[in-house]
Amino acid sequence: MKFASAFIQNQSNRKKLKLLFCLSVLLCMIPFPGNAATNSWELIPENPVVGDTIEIRGADFAGETADVWVSFEKDVRVSDGKYEYLLDDVKIPPGFNNRFTVQAIGVDDLNVRVKMILWITITGTAKEGDATVSQAGVPPGTYKIRLDGKSNASDVKLRITGFQQVKVDSGNFSYKYDTKSIPAGNFEVKVGDVTKQVTLQPAENLPSDITPSSEQKEGKKEDLSRNWKASNIWIEGILAGMLLLLLYSRIKKR
Repeated sequence: MKFASAFIQNQSNRKKLKLLFCLSVLLCMIPFPGNAATNSWELIPENPVVGDTIEIRGADFAGETADVWVSFEKDVRVSDGKYEYLLDDVKIPPGFNNRFTVQAIGVDDLNVRVKMILWITITGTAKEGDATVSQAGVPPGTYKIRLDGKSNASDVKLRITGFQQVKVDSGNFSYKYDTKSIPAGNFEVKVGDVTKQVTLQPAENLPSDITPSSEQKEGKKEDLSRNWKASNIWIEGILAGMLLLLLYSRIKKR
């Protein structure tokens, strides 16, 4: 009887173990929402050229917003103890949840001057040669930005970063960025936890026969000026001749 009871108990335990094993396998196969979001994104076009408007397109993002950073570096020469770098046509997209940050390395100070209607200046004092200026909530628009300051080095490094919070719709989003203010070379795009290095190609110059150089333009201006002067001389000569003929005919009639 004891042997039969032990056998029955052992069979019951085996059934319980099998049931627990099956449950654990099923739980592993169930997709949880936290694992579904992969935060993948792509850049269009993949090989942008200076002046292109790039599109950052994301998919499978959790939450209502995605954080987007675009940053690049620029080495600037120092002349007479001063440095300066100008950014034209910096476009801030709609939305006030943005931030613009400039870090200058190898400087005494950093001035970030933004032209809205008037020039507005924010100054940062350097600590151990490193100065940073950051401004949040920049109104949307197109701005001219000048970065300048003092330095005892031969050149300084500027790192410029733009931050924008983008609305996510059903896990997807699209964000456009104008590269007109970015110099050719490498720049960095970070969306969420994923960072990619992108190479911005220099804009190709149009053939010289299509887009004349400044020297050619000046030459054409001089040629036009010469032709205009020559035409004026001929016109004045013809008018003078006509007047002389008119006077001669009147005198002859008398």
